[in-house]
Amino acid sequence: MKLLAVDFDKTFFISQDYQKNIDYANAFIEKGNLFIIVTGRHIQSLLSDINHTTLKYHYLVCNDGGIIFDNNLNVIYQCNMPKHVVPSIVNLYKRSDCLDDWYIDTGLTITKDINSSANGIIGHIRIKEGAHKLFTEIKNNYPEIDGYVSQNWINITEKSVNKGGSLFNLSKIININEKDVYTIGDNINDLSMSNYGFNSFCMTDSIDELKYKTIKTYDSVYELIMDILKGGL
Repeated sequence: MKLLAVDFDKTFFISQDYQKNIDYANAFIEKGNLFIIVTGRHIQSLLSDINHTTLKYHYLVCNDGGIIFDNNLNVIYQCNMPKHVVPSIVNLYKRSDCLDDWYIDTGLTITKDINSSANGIIGHIRIKEGAHKLFTEIKNNYPEIDGYVSQNWINITEKSVNKGGSLFNLSKIININEKDVYTIGDNINDLSMSNYGFNSFCMTDSIDELKYKTIKTYDSVYELIMDILKGGL
């Protein structure tokens, strides 16, 4: 049995390949393997793009590893930010002119209630350079958190949260060897999936840092699945 963990946006969810990726993911499962989506998205945002499809899956890892759902959408793992840092970080978001919106992601809902538990705090970027400075300021002031600046968002989570760590922990829970785990992504939040003993790959259009740390590039997820099923990897 093998496990394939795929990033969603710009990896699995690509318009020209989406249905073919779905068909091959389902075929992968039919062969007795495990298929997992690992994304920075909120669960409802992810479900909006998979619920109307025929895609099967075993687990959904959302919020960059902050929360994991099984295929019945039961929460099997959740790591929230310390509650005392949430109001202060939200304050910095509100005062910043480099962001044009923000929200607290509880893992199950989206809110602007600063008294809520935060699985993540997300800011929509208006000025990229300013967003990098803001993120550095937050990290320096709050060692309990971590995160990253993507193309459009500042994503902040509890310090230990990342895709690779959540996938490693999940592999232990379901008792699958690291050498039987395959990963593929394209961006900065996928780097952590190559920090373990997994078979890590990336998309052709990935950031250079990810290309340096992975085995091979692919134009599509279904091509990776074809190679795994043929026993070539």
